[in-house]
Amino acid sequence: MEPIIHNVKDFPAGAVARLISADDNPNLVTLAYSVIEPGGTSSHHIHEWEHEVYIIEGSGTLVADGKEYPVKAGDAMFIPPMVDHVTRNDGGQGDIHRIEINPLSASAGNARPGGSEPGAGTPPVIRNHADLNAETGHTMLGGRDGCPNYLMLYNGYMQPGAVSHPETGGHNHTWDHTVFILEGTGTLTVSGKDYTVTAGDAVLVPPNEHHQWKNETEAPMLRVTFNDIVSEGHG
Repeated sequence: MEPIIHNVKDFPAGAVARLISADDNPNLVTLAYSVIEPGGTSSHHIHEWEHEVYIIEGSGTLVADGKEYPVKAGDAMFIPPMVDHVTRNDGGQGDIHRIEINPLSASAGNARPGGSEPGAGTPPVIRNHADLNAETGHTMLGGRDGCPNYLMLYNGYMQPGAVSHPETGGHNHTWDHTVFILEGTGTLTVSGKDYTVTAGDAVLVPPNEHHQWKNETEAPMLRVTFNDIVSEGHG
């Protein structure tokens, strides 16, 4: 199977770009890109599924069950199920650019307006990529944070000339990858075929397909990856 690759620029400016949707037949998650203008907010709602959000640019405030949490570029947010939540752009740093990841089950809908019912009171987890260390490894959000279905990895900068899994020429596994390219350009090889990926691309790598990432350019490439929680500890 070939990977699915959709770029933010392929969608109307200002609209929520549903880069990986149920129509792409993912096994686990969908991925959307959105922009919150200064003074604006995300949707204010409550629902049975969790969100994971990564802030690409800007800063503001996450309000979860009435409590305020500052958020900024580089933050990963885990918003647990049944938490009333909204993100405000009140940070004074221009637009907030962010990606939001939902379990596939969320495609069925049934989100309710914020304030319509009590929240569970479970606090969110907010972690910046600058806080990663030897203990966390590349895992921004995972099982230790209460994530029930999928984890978020911050892969770090892939330098020019670098390749993933050089000793085996790549790898494969039973889960699909959902990846967002934050910066740079690289090459994704899937079952022997090369695909160019660049900043703003969301990529769905099918399960059980041998694949490898390469940086054949002269600038670093940066990406975040979302995997099934069963992959935790498997790299």
